[in-house]
Amino acid sequence: MTRYILRRLIQLIPVLFGISLVVFLIMALLPGDPALAILGPYATPEALASLRAELGLEQPLWKRFVIWLGNVLQGDLGRSITLQRPVVDEIAERIGPTLLLAATALTLATVLGLAAGAIAAAHRRGWQDRVLTLVVLLGISMPQFWLALLLILGFAVWLGWLPVSGMFSAYGGGDFADLLRHLVLPASSLAVVVTGVIARLSRTAMLEELSQDYVRMARARGLTERKVVYKHAFVNMLAKMVPVIGLQAGFLLGGAVYIESVFQWPGIGRMLVDAIASRDLMLVQGGVLVMASSYVLVNLVADVVQHRLDPRIGLE
Repeated sequence: MTRYILRRLIQLIPVLFGISLVVFLIMALLPGDPALAILGPYATPEALASLRAELGLEQPLWKRFVIWLGNVLQGDLGRSITLQRPVVDEIAERIGPTLLLAATALTLATVLGLAAGAIAAAHRRGWQDRVLTLVVLLGISMPQFWLALLLILGFAVWLGWLPVSGMFSAYGGGDFADLLRHLVLPASSLAVVVTGVIARLSRTAMLEELSQDYVRMARARGLTERKVVYKHAFVNMLAKMVPVIGLQAGFLLGGAVYIESVFQWPGIGRMLVDAIASRDLMLVQGGVLVMASSYVLVNLVADVVQHRLDPRIGLE
């Protein structure tokens, strides 16, 4: 197990290097003058030249990348021009709300998706299968931001049951119950599409397990269908679904950008939107690098968990 983890960590080195290179090039090759975008059209030539020198825009592209990558390896993601503070400090404050939102959405999606897939497979071609398949298709087809607006309209505007935006109430509240009330709508909006994906793939995986010989043997031994499905087939299906859940966890981190903007959730996604609007290069580069690296690390954890559940996986 230790050798497997070490091998995967070594394989991550070129992946993370490629991520850092792509992130840097995308931001460096964007059209326009970042200094002019930050200071505005009325900035003096002296101020523009000073900011360009501070950002290192006058140096060759390769040299800027080497300097930036060297600083990243030391834990220095640069300094935000608009916020006038280190990027690391800003991300450290924002990553907690983003992880809370993504973890809550992933928990909802995993529980509901696996349950829906298992029930649909156990009642193949029955009314349960047809209803769940229809619901799953509707969920996958809905854009997250559109669903978020519908939930705000229904549960916040019309019914007034839940708050519209933020992580805590501006006046009063601030406790765990207040946090849960603010978390319901964004987490639900973020989880719908992922729930549909997990449900579809878990249904397929469960059908494959139900066709295996060990299931026929369990039925021949007189075990009830409930035990066959949920005690034997479901457990083996979980090992196949772990990588899928890991991929969807990364998808949730990316989808949080839209949801955090809609609900004004104080996470990295909202920070990135504001940073892109103000052309804060260092903040955008740092935020995107952290999000992309988190995606890779989450999938590494998923592979390790899958290997733990089934040691035959990953030995090639």
